[in-house]
Amino acid sequence: MIDPRPMLLSIRNVKKSYTTAEGRLEILRGIDFDLDAGESVALTGESGSGKSTLLHLAAGLDHADGGEIVSSGHALADLDDKGRAEYRRTSVGLVFQQFNLIPSLDVGANISFHAKLAGRYDPRWEQELVTLLGIKMLLSRYPEQLSGGQQQRVAIGRTLAAKPPLVLADEPTGNLDEATGDAVLALMLSLTKSAGAALLLVTHSSRLAAALDRRVHLRGGKVV
Repeated sequence: MIDPRPMLLSIRNVKKSYTTAEGRLEILRGIDFDLDAGESVALTGESGSGKSTLLHLAAGLDHADGGEIVSSGHALADLDDKGRAEYRRTSVGLVFQQFNLIPSLDVGANISFHAKLAGRYDPRWEQELVTLLGIKMLLSRYPEQLSGGQQQRVAIGRTLAAKPPLVLADEPTGNLDEATGDAVLALMLSLTKSAGAALLLVTHSSRLAAALDRRVHLRGGKVV
């Protein structure tokens, strides 16, 4: 049966290296894979295999040395700084280990912040998110008043409130205990599917990776 879902992210022969004191260090040596709309993919591999580097390239936070990344119809190499900033506002959502909440804003304002920037603020969707995330009673609190698990739920709500077609997550449960991390990941998977978003998630955990649709494993800067 043919999968009707359109391709959302296409990565072709992507290479990336950095200059170090010891010389040129190759991180990515020609990466190829695709991510379809609504699909969840775990990006796994040992430390230094290039997982976070690839995620940053897909987010438009860094430039590839070679190859092509096309995301939501955008060829990232063709975008200038303004275009990349617009891409991050409207086409991609980011979730990291560091929650990156704005300390001067309460939970409600944190959640709606990116959605308003992207011109996609939907109060009904936000109310559904905060209910499903179990943070409805926290909306008037500030980040410093929350536990790590609560802050990560708020960070996920903030990302999904803007309805991005692509969610990129870098070890989003890495700072949480196992039970809280499992619950947060289950919510992220459920909510991204409800929103019709694709999810590319970096993780070291084979157990967590097994919860996603499929796995892309990196070794030595290549897909294996």
